[in-house]
Amino acid sequence: MSALIRLDRDGPVGILRFLQHDKRNPYNLLFVEELVTLLREADEDDTIRAVIMTGGDHFSSGGDLVGFQDEIAKGARATFEMIDKVHDGGRAAYTFRKPLISAVCGVAFGAGLSLALSADIVVAAEDARLCEVFARVGGCPDTGSSWLLQQRAGAGVARMLVLTGREIDGRTAKELRVVEECVPAAQVESRALEIAREIAQHPMFGVQTAKQVMRATAECSYLEALNIERDSQSVLLCAHDFPEAMKAFSEKRKPKFKDR
Repeated sequence: MSALIRLDRDGPVGILRFLQHDKRNPYNLLFVEELVTLLREADEDDTIRAVIMTGGDHFSSGGDLVGFQDEIAKGARATFEMIDKVHDGGRAAYTFRKPLISAVCGVAFGAGLSLALSADIVVAAEDARLCEVFARVGGCPDTGSSWLLQQRAGAGVARMLVLTGREIDGRTAKELRVVEECVPAAQVESRALEIAREIAQHPMFGVQTAKQVMRATAECSYLEALNIERDSQSVLLCAHDFPEAMKAFSEKRKPKFKDR
C-alpha cells in the first residue's frame, strides 16, 4: 500500500486518496512519483472508467518549500531538473486518458491548486480555500497554473489571482469559473462520485475520444477544431458502439454497447 496515496475502487470509479492528512498533503517529489504510478495503474485497469482525486479534509497545501531547499542549494541545473520532476505530476494528471475529477475540501494552494485544476471537472467545498500563493513567496506560477487558470477563468481573473496571491473560497471560485461545482464540504466526495458514475455509464472509447478532442480544440482555432472533430468522429462512427446506437434508435430500443 502506498504511503502517500492510495487507489481505491468504487464500482467503475477509481478514487485516488491523498493520505498525508496531518501535513495537508504537501506536493513533493515522492508524492509526484506515487501519483504518476497510480494514475498509470488506473489507466491500465479497464474496470476503472473514471477517477476522482481527493485529499480528504485538505486537498493539498502545495509545494514542499522546506523539502525543496536541498535541491535548490545545488544550483540552477539541479533546481531546473527538480521543477521538471515536480511537473511530472501535473503532466500525468492533465494527459490522463480517462475522465478525472478533483474533489476539493480545505486548502488547495500553489501546486496543489494546479493539480486540482488539471482535472476535467473540479468539485469544491463552499468553504474550500484556493490560492495561487506563488507571489506571496517571491515566485511565479508553476505546475501549469499560468495556463490552467487562464483556460478556466480567463486571462483577467487569472492575472488578478496570481498577482495578488489572493485566497478565495469555493463559492467565489465557482463564481469566477475556476471550478465547475460548489457544494457543502460533507457532500464534495459524494457529488464527485455522482458525476463520475454519470460519465462511467457511457461507452469508454467514445468518452476518452471526446476528452481528447476537448483538450486538443481548447488550444487551436475554430477551423482547426473542425478538422480535429472530423478526424476523431470518423473513427467513432465506424466503431462498434456508435453503429449500435444508430441501429437501436431506428429499432426503438436501448443500445447494447460492447464498450462497458
